[in-house]
Amino acid sequence: MLAVGIVGQVMIERHAQSSVRAELVTSGSVFDRIRALRASSLADSADVLARDFGFRAAVASGDQATILSALANLRQRVGVPYAFVVTQDGDVIGGASETLRRTVGTIPYKLAAGRHDATVTSGRAVYRVVVSPILAPTEIGWVVFAVPLDEGEMQALEKLSAIPLTATILRHDGTGWVPATGGLRLPAGAVDRFMGADGSHQDRPALIRTSEGSAIALARPLASTSDRPEAMLLLTYPLAKALAPYRSLQIGIVLSGLIGLILVLWGSDRLAGSIARPIVALDDAARALEEGSRAEVTVIGHDEIGRLAVSFNRMSAGIVERENRIAHLAFHDTLTGLPNRVLFRQQLDAALGRAVRLGEQVAVLCLDLDGFKIVNDSFGHPTGDALLRVVGEIVSARATDGIVARLSGDEFAIVLPRFEGDRPRALAQSIIDAFREPVMVSGHSILTGCSIGIAVAPGDGDDPSGLLKNADLALYRAKQDGRGVFRFFEPGLDAAARRRRQIELDLREALHKGQFRLDYQPIFDLKADRICGFEALMRWDHPTRGLVSPVEFIPVAEESGLIVAMGEWALHEACREAQRWPEDMRIAVNVSAIQFRNSGFANIVVQALSRSGLDPRRLEIEITESVFLEGSGPTLDLLHRLRALGIRIALDDFGTGYSSLSYLRSFPFDKIKIDRSFVAPIAGDASAAAIVRAIVDLAGAFHMETTAEGVEDPEQLAALRSQGCSSIQGYLFSRPLTVEGVRKLLQDQGMKRTPELDPVPIERVFAEPPKPLSAPLQAAGR
Repeated sequence: MLAVGIVGQVMIERHAQSSVRAELVTSGSVFDRIRALRASSLADSADVLARDFGFRAAVASGDQATILSALANLRQRVGVPYAFVVTQDGDVIGGASETLRRTVGTIPYKLAAGRHDATVTSGRAVYRVVVSPILAPTEIGWVVFAVPLDEGEMQALEKLSAIPLTATILRHDGTGWVPATGGLRLPAGAVDRFMGADGSHQDRPALIRTSEGSAIALARPLASTSDRPEAMLLLTYPLAKALAPYRSLQIGIVLSGLIGLILVLWGSDRLAGSIARPIVALDDAARALEEGSRAEVTVIGHDEIGRLAVSFNRMSAGIVERENRIAHLAFHDTLTGLPNRVLFRQQLDAALGRAVRLGEQVAVLCLDLDGFKIVNDSFGHPTGDALLRVVGEIVSARATDGIVARLSGDEFAIVLPRFEGDRPRALAQSIIDAFREPVMVSGHSILTGCSIGIAVAPGDGDDPSGLLKNADLALYRAKQDGRGVFRFFEPGLDAAARRRRQIELDLREALHKGQFRLDYQPIFDLKADRICGFEALMRWDHPTRGLVSPVEFIPVAEESGLIVAMGEWALHEACREAQRWPEDMRIAVNVSAIQFRNSGFANIVVQALSRSGLDPRRLEIEITESVFLEGSGPTLDLLHRLRALGIRIALDDFGTGYSSLSYLRSFPFDKIKIDRSFVAPIAGDASAAAIVRAIVDLAGAFHMETTAEGVEDPEQLAALRSQGCSSIQGYLFSRPLTVEGVRKLLQDQGMKRTPELDPVPIERVFAEPPKPLSAPLQAAGR
């Protein structure tokens, strides 16, 4: 009987330790998955910001105010204390201690390819760092989150466990492992002895000596930027607490043993049947649970063993429930409940494998909302989140034969396996039609749209990455073609994307090496019959490709944000050169809408004028109607500020937009530039002549000047004179001239640096007007 009591005590202690070990292993696995989910969530949040066009432009132009504002908003939304931007030069933008900033600045360069998070030490603190690249489309920097692994983080982890364990972060100080967070006091060298010389206790629970006594512990190394971890997560549970629930049982066994000494022969079989077998069953179940299997024991009776079995079954069910919940979070989007990118890739890979075996086709549709940023800015992020949920429901309702997933931000994707006929086209059209009507979200009627790119396997790719990339290229083409449409992938899109990336790389090098120059096209005053100014035109002399057409490189510069730096250089250079001309010669500079909306544009103009010494009244800024597309309020304020300095404002390409008349009423422009599409047919087309006449009369009513662009023959000149146009420019009188050509022209015509100049007739400027170039060359030169 005494032996049975001893065996019972040993079994109970083993079972208690086994249960705690199982819970520690489960808690460690849960913590690992939560860390992974948290890192993935932070990476997705950083990726949303990194994909934002305005943010990429701010990083490309070094606009720290915009970057810091975006980081502050992101920190508040995501709930992290530190967020940074690390540039390609290693500069760190974001508020934190200098020690942490130095640590963060090196992490993107230390991480291995494919990794986006790590746990590092900075001083005496330990941080989890998540890195997301900023692509435009090449890598121009990184968004970096730094989350301190402090007492608050550890307490949050402790609450997730079914037992009151203690979570402690350990850091290596060069001589051994020491606690980085409080809550657990360890004797010197205790962790090193626990780990052993070969680190054998890293992956399984074992006993460790603490200041409060023995405890069962599990060490989880936290991946750093190198092969050797800089920190570990140590989970401990005091052995005394593990045995506390069994004290009553142990006492009962002892008492039973004493009583059983009298009835040993009669009670031995009964005791073995009522205690030993249930404990063995509990032990087996605990071992199975420790190995990750679902374990449950049969409850017999209502004694301590029975209550222990009930508690064990409840604990096992809780572990399974938590694992199922974690698994769902790992493969589904928390906002919409749709599959996330990980599950989408798995489903796409499975569909492609089945298609190869059965000779079927698989279509991938990439869907992106049009104007989603405006919805967020106008109605707030809660309304934007609600809109994403509604979009998920709408798309899922129409793609019942496919798999709908939310990849990131406002980007969704659909896999269509085993489709028949023209199903991808029909599905894309039905989704686009569904968004033509306003959507009610949180009490707001929101009119949004979507663009869709489609790639079909095996013709457009036979692996998930290639197929998804090609669908994304088709989506990019749909965005370029006016949004609210769908496009199928074409092989030329991939080549065009590569060509665009190469142009962007060459543009960055051109900015660094000074490969740009300005040419100047004269503007002639028809009333005074003289040159009244010049328009600055940017030219790119590529070292191997020669002169690159602005039609080819200006759109790439605008999309990548490089137009801001290029435009700033052009403005400074034009003002500097114009200062050398006679004082009645004006200089006109085209300004991109992206450059104009830059928060520092007014300061750039003031700097260009002050450094060059140019009179502001001699500078003319040319803008197009596109500067008003994102709201006219701030735009009009900036225009009035520039006008107050004495700078002239011209509306370029008039009549080619949508709301020109409303802009004329909102702001008194100094000049309207008549687009060449109206000038070219003016001599032989009565309707074109009527349009030009109407523009001239409209400008006169608003006391504005007019300049006709693209004048190339005498008949056009005569027609424009008769219509009352103020000034003209075009190949009839002069091609764009180099700096030396302008100086020679002014010198030949006797235009000296005097405030008052006699008019110089056009006939005297050019005795023989140059012959017009062929149409393609004219378009490229302009």
